[in-house]
Amino acid sequence: MNKLTISKIGAIGFFVLLVLLHFINTSVNPIWQPISEYALGTAGWLMKIAFILLGISFLSLGLYLIKKLPNTGSKIGGVLLIIASIGNFLAGIFNTDPVSNLPENMTINGQIHNAAAGLLAFMILATLFITFQFRKQEKLKTYKKSITLLTSILWGLEIILIAVMGIYLSETNGMITPETPIGWLGRIVIVFCAIWIWFSANYLQKSNLKN
Repeated sequence: MNKLTISKIGAIGFFVLLVLLHFINTSVNPIWQPISEYALGTAGWLMKIAFILLGISFLSLGLYLIKKLPNTGSKIGGVLLIIASIGNFLAGIFNTDPVSNLPENMTINGQIHNAAAGLLAFMILATLFITFQFRKQEKLKTYKKSITLLTSILWGLEIILIAVMGIYLSETNGMITPETPIGWLGRIVIVFCAIWIWFSANYLQKSNLKN
């Protein structure tokens, strides 16, 4: 099984498990609680696997880009994806603290998890370098409009999430509470990351088959 297929399977696996957890663990309120909370309750092991699958998805695509595409930009994008994959692996190993925990009461596990979550930014940054390759390399140009649209949507969603989080969290001293309805938006962003990875791997796979 090649790296692109593994990347696509990892992205699909993450999506399927995340959707299932919304039905299995209804104690988590998706309106305001982040997906990391699923790891603390019923079938928490599924959330851990979901994080690891997304990490495998990032890692496989990153390794493919470094090995198979010659340009420096491709390799930078691949390295950034690998860094982001480490964040997913750490998130799958170290549980978050409950959102009700005050910052001064955070555990080591919770601190590592939060730091790991921040590494997702490297994946979003990687999309710029990878998208540029679709516009630059002749064999990838067939898909440049599609990947550019997907990248634009992902960046738009991320900017909106940052803005909304800034507004709500400033009113709650940085604490996630029922008064910070950012849960669904956070879910949309992480799911769209998986969607972007799937399409990117799929386009690269189709392009490889043509040549």
